Amino acid sequence: MHSRSKTANKKLKTGKTKSGISKKYAKTKNPRSLKEALKGKLTKREFSYLRTSFDTLGNIAIMEIVPELQHKEKLIGNTLLEVNSSLETVCMKTGAHKGEFRIEPVKVIAGRRNKIATYKEHGCTFRISLGKVFFSPRLSTERKRISELIKEGEIIGALFAGVGPFPIVFAKNSKMAKAYAVELNPAAFKDLLENIKKNKAESKIVPILGDVRKVVPRQLAGTCDRVVMPLPMGGETFLKEAIMCLKPEGGVVHFYDFVGKENAPSDAIEGIKQAVDASGKSFEILQWKKVRDYSPDTIQVVVDFFVK
Repeated sequence: MHSRSKTANKKLKTGKTKSGISKKYAKTKNPRSLKEALKGKLTKREFSYLRTSFDTLGNIAIMEIVPELQHKEKLIGNTLLEVNSSLETVCMKTGAHKGEFRIEPVKVIAGRRNKIATYKEHGCTFRISLGKVFFSPRLSTERKRISELIKEGEIIGALFAGVGPFPIVFAKNSKMAKAYAVELNPAAFKDLLENIKKNKAESKIVPILGDVRKVVPRQLAGTCDRVVMPLPMGGETFLKEAIMCLKPEGGVVHFYDFVGKENAPSDAIEGIKQAVDASGKSFEILQWKKVRDYSPDTIQVVVDFFVK
C-alpha cells in the first residue's frame, strides 16, 4: 500500500490529476464572453475600441464596430458565434439611421448570410427584414407597459407602425377593440402584413400604407382613444397629427423624444405644449420616464399626456 501511494504521488507530481487528466487541460475553460475570447487576438489599443454590447433578434446579432476595428470585423463576428451557441448570424451596423424611413444599414460579417430575423416578444412573433426597416428590441418593455394601460374597447392609433410590434403586442396583451397601424415604408409594410397574419391579429389591426400627415386627416381624425408614436427621430413634428387622431372627448398620447440629459423632460414637454396650444386644446402630463441612453449626453424619453 505504501509503495502504491508513492507511485500515485509521483504521477500527481508529473502533472496528472487522480483521474489521469492533465492539470493544465483540467483547468481549461471555454471563454464566457466575447471580451474573454478575444484576449490575445487583439492588441491593447484595439481592445480599447471594442464594444461588446449587441442587439439580438432571434438567432441574429447586430453589433456596432468602430472604424478602428473594422479590419478585424470577421474575427470579432466569428468569435461572437463561438461564445454564443444560439446565434447563427452576426451583422455589423454600417451607418446611422438615415433617409425617409430611418433605416439602419447592416451587413453580414459572420455565419449564415441571412438578413431576415425571426424575433419573439410577449407572446408575439415577428419577421424583420434587416437593413430595410426600422426596428428596436429596446422598446420591448414599453410595448408591454402600454398594453397594460389600454382599457377594454379602446381604439388605438399606431403611427409609424413599422413591422407592427406595438399594435401586435397590444392585440395579444390587451382588450383593445382595434388598432390602426400606419406605415410609409413599403418593405416594413410588407413585413407588417405578414406579422399581422402570423399572429392571427387580422380582426384587430387595420394596416394602412401611407404618410401620417395625409392618412390622419383623411381617415383617422377624431377616431382614437390612444395614440402611440415611436418615431426614432423628429416625432415632435407629428404631434399635430397625433392630437388630431384623438376623439373629441380627449385621449392619451405616448410621445417618444430624444433630449439632453440635463433638459429631460422639459424639452419634450415644451414641444407638446406648442402642439396642443396650436390645436386649441389643453393637456395634462400623466407621467414621463427615461426609455434608454442614446449617447453620453442624450437619452430617449417617453411622455404620456392626456389631451382634454
